Amino acid sequence: MTISCPKYKSSSTKKNVHIHNGKQNRRSKECGRQFVEKDVHLRVEIPEGLPIVNVDGDRIGQVLLNLVGNALQYTPRGGAVSIRAWHENDEVLVEIKDTGVGIPKEHLPHIFSRFYRVDKSRSRVSGGSGIGLTISKHIVGAHNGRIWAESPGPEQGSTFFFTLPLAEQS
Repeated sequence: MTISCPKYKSSSTKKNVHIHNGKQNRRSKECGRQFVEKDVHLRVEIPEGLPIVNVDGDRIGQVLLNLVGNALQYTPRGGAVSIRAWHENDEVLVEIKDTGVGIPKEHLPHIFSRFYRVDKSRSRVSGGSGIGLTISKHIVGAHNGRIWAESPGPEQGSTFFFTLPLAEQS
């Protein structure tokens, strides 16, 4: 998945961008290598011609990297992660779905809270700092989007969604 920005000067970090299946950058190649090493299948479904969104591509890239990284971390060897995007109403929706460990329903309302961990026994070394989802929530919110997660429960995978409003037509 690639976010491409047309070149122009602006005092704002937000730009009109396309989300598409394009050339991989260094970060996406490294991520793909990690999927191969762990034997987790990665599938990306981004249709041609998605509408333009007005975002800071680096920050939304950070959200994608965090969500895809979490999906890889919590999906066992032989599992799968998919990334999809589509246009619905006045938004582009992005979905990151995995066949991993899942999230118990009682934890879903809290997973975007700072330092919250579903598995309290995980150390910072193996489980991160507990702020990645919080940061993602704030980045998406700063773009006037929404972010949420769904999971049928433990050992049934998780799906994370976020929305980005379409750029205003000039």
